[in-house]
Amino acid sequence: MKFKSALNASTLACLMLTGLNSAAAAYPDRPITMIVPYPAGQSVDLLARVVSDGLSKVLKQPIVVENKPGAGGTLGTGLVARAAPDGYTLGMSASGPLAIAPHLFANTSYDPVKDLTPIMNVAAVAQTLVVSAKSDIKSVQDLVAAAKAKPNKLNFGSPGNGSTSHLTQEMFKQRAGVQMVHVPYKGGPAAITDLVGGQIDVLFEASPSVTPFVNRGDLRALAVTTSTSIPALPQVAPLASQGYESFEAVGWMGIVGPPKLPADIVQKLHAALVETLKDPSVREKLDTQGMLTIGDSPKEFGDFINKEVAKWGAVIKTADIKLQ
Repeated sequence: MKFKSALNASTLACLMLTGLNSAAAAYPDRPITMIVPYPAGQSVDLLARVVSDGLSKVLKQPIVVENKPGAGGTLGTGLVARAAPDGYTLGMSASGPLAIAPHLFANTSYDPVKDLTPIMNVAAVAQTLVVSAKSDIKSVQDLVAAAKAKPNKLNFGSPGNGSTSHLTQEMFKQRAGVQMVHVPYKGGPAAITDLVGGQIDVLFEASPSVTPFVNRGDLRALAVTTSTSIPALPQVAPLASQGYESFEAVGWMGIVGPPKLPADIVQKLHAALVETLKDPSVREKLDTQGMLTIGDSPKEFGDFINKEVAKWGAVIKTADIKLQ
């Protein structure tokens, strides 16, 4: 009886494995859902729609984008973490829900390292350090000198508490050894408007959002937060080359799946994404939106998430920021 039970168990396991392999081989044979943890129209949503359109052509299946905003992006990302690991629910998540929010919220429904399968870090958006064109601050050195001369007199805006913009400024303050007052807004446009008008002194914000104002002469760009200059603002030097070695802070966006997603499905999705990003029309759309294409491997993305979790965790701990 024991031998028979063992044999039956072994047979059942083989049948299950054969079924899983067959399912993976046929994948995808029905529409895929792409969850975006932000409202329609934001950068992550725009990227998801561009990539989904291209990816659906490669995989020959519809990809339905579903916006599930809330709780700083953790609500939608949590839905991906709890989905069945069959490849039919994916997420276009970002640095906020994956590397920042777990440090800010006392309770998140997922661990960004253990509870999600990294597939590809698709693109990033640089932050640009800007001041009003009317400001006496002409350079990063001027900004640091002014902040050191009058601690907590200069104020910096952000699209909100815990945003990449906010934390980039906190990281800069820590690296520069200065104190400035944080003024959070409900979104980037309001912060940019007040910066142009002189109500706030300085702002780190996503490059696509501020580039038009720089080009019009309303804002002055002092630095970008990528390791090299960006195509949209080639004349603006990185902070890393202005005395802040290895300073890098970007809003990155990547595709993740539920935990324990089969390796062959991950491989198939990654290969399809590589092909998608080679499409000139896809690259043109990303370039137009000021996005920097990445397209790394699942392992590279996983390693990168680990590093970003540690980096932003240190910044948040030093700044003593807690939202809930």
